[in-house]
Amino acid sequence: MPETVRTMVLLSAETALVGKAPRQTELRGLELLRQPALNKGTAFSAEERRIFALEGLLPAQCEGLDQQVERCWQAFQSINQPLEQFSFVDGLRRSNVVLFHAFLRTHLEAVLPVVYTPTVGAVIQRFSQTYRTPQDGLFLNASQAGRLEQVLRTGSNAGIGLVLVTDAEGILGIGDQGVGGIHICQGKLAVYTLCAGLNPESVLPVVLDVGTNRESLLNDPLYPGLRQPRLQGAAYAAFIDEFVEAVATVLPGACLHWEDFGRNTAKTILDRYRNRLPSFNDDIQGTSGVASAAVLAGCQGLGQQLRDQRIVIFGAGTAGCGIAEGLLRLLQAEGLSASEAKQRIWAVDRCGLVTRESVDVSPAALELGRDPAETEGWPRSSSGVMDLQTVVDQVKPTVLIGTSTVAGAFSQPVVESMLSACEHPIILPLSNPTHLAEAAPADVWRWTDGRALVATGSPFKPVNGRVVGQCNNCFLFPGLGFAAVALGITRITDALIDAGLHALAQQIPASRNPSEALMPALCDAPRIGRVVADAVAMEAVEAGLARFARTPDEAMQCLDAAEWTPTYQPLIEKV
Repeated sequence: MPETVRTMVLLSAETALVGKAPRQTELRGLELLRQPALNKGTAFSAEERRIFALEGLLPAQCEGLDQQVERCWQAFQSINQPLEQFSFVDGLRRSNVVLFHAFLRTHLEAVLPVVYTPTVGAVIQRFSQTYRTPQDGLFLNASQAGRLEQVLRTGSNAGIGLVLVTDAEGILGIGDQGVGGIHICQGKLAVYTLCAGLNPESVLPVVLDVGTNRESLLNDPLYPGLRQPRLQGAAYAAFIDEFVEAVATVLPGACLHWEDFGRNTAKTILDRYRNRLPSFNDDIQGTSGVASAAVLAGCQGLGQQLRDQRIVIFGAGTAGCGIAEGLLRLLQAEGLSASEAKQRIWAVDRCGLVTRESVDVSPAALELGRDPAETEGWPRSSSGVMDLQTVVDQVKPTVLIGTSTVAGAFSQPVVESMLSACEHPIILPLSNPTHLAEAAPADVWRWTDGRALVATGSPFKPVNGRVVGQCNNCFLFPGLGFAAVALGITRITDALIDAGLHALAQQIPASRNPSEALMPALCDAPRIGRVVADAVAMEAVEAGLARFARTPDEAMQCLDAAEWTPTYQPLIEKV
């Protein structure tokens, strides 16, 4: 390995080595116990307790991490309400970083839905009532315009490799939530660590507080964010531009993960900055990648090709258009021209089938618009709309994807219409939280006599022993972001995302047997995170996008060196 590359590898791994070697600190007593990255609680050794003035501040027993995790598990099980469970787990995150992640890893399937979707949505809605100081992350607000670089420099450190940022306009399926969006950032960063080993000290959650248009927040005397309408137009664009330039200056090389921006701004922002900094929008590219992997796996298990499918996407917002864009790219990879690929996809919004003449849809949705001449003679509703049922009846899709947040939209007549022309329809009701899903898997399987291949966006319990695959973005974005940080990837291209989703598709049980789950089990997410990271790393090296690696071997060294695991390491006095 050339010496310059070796140096870069060591620098990229410097923060990650936390957890693998002794750490130095000047902190003592309560100050040390109040530092989440260093606190071990009852796991401090007798010698450490003497050296760092902890005697008398802790019970007598020196326990191991496993004992602490078991105590947390017993406490967690005694709590019945999801919001109270979140409060308990969030307390761990604030007090002991290692214990928090060890607990989450040990009990992934039980705890992940609490720190992430679906529970985090309800937590965000209660932010005004539950906010406590301090709160991990930065709140950059519009009144700080002109000083964002200074504020970012004060609130971050040089070891930050990934910034997860939201303006909270499009949180999950619940819309504009103002500064409560910090919780979605914290939750997804926990998933980065859990599913890929990204060092929690190398990440930064950021809320861009540009105001809110939610009247209940504007009128709430307890709302801690800016009580003003959202910035729009040139003022909004200038604020985002200043933020990006601040990140580029203060945290050069850091990856920007854009999260839950509004349907009218998300793609514009991604397109504007993806070549300025390594940028990734999980709602567009992550959702697209996971859904595409599910469709590819379903096709493979059925012995079919993607190019032979008729695909209807219900919900032409950020996620739906992102899925369409990804599928169009994959269709062309199978040999179709751009125009031929577009003919395989029909987009339906709440206003009906999207055509070239549709109004009140985003530019991204309009790109998917069908020629109105195609629909001559199609039945319309009393208001002149070609609704989902009409489109399904006319198109007879083999793949139906929902990102609409219209609960129950995939009704029995819709599903049975698909079944009339397709023996094994692929149906993905992806909207979350759970109560907004377009269909329940139990219903879909009952209506299709179990022949449909189903994956959902939110968790559902098994149906008569049959596991419901969850199209959870945690199967893709952690490995992608981890590889970007570990290798110093300079640009997150479509090819990198496609490499990750193809690797994921091969891990889906239905790719080998269509009667199996259409996504892996959540407990397998950490292993798959590394599989995805490996694939992304290989593509990055081949494309010359990795600053810290020039060969596959060097790429693997970077990934190995950067992987963080929740273990306590000895503390020594800083001299």
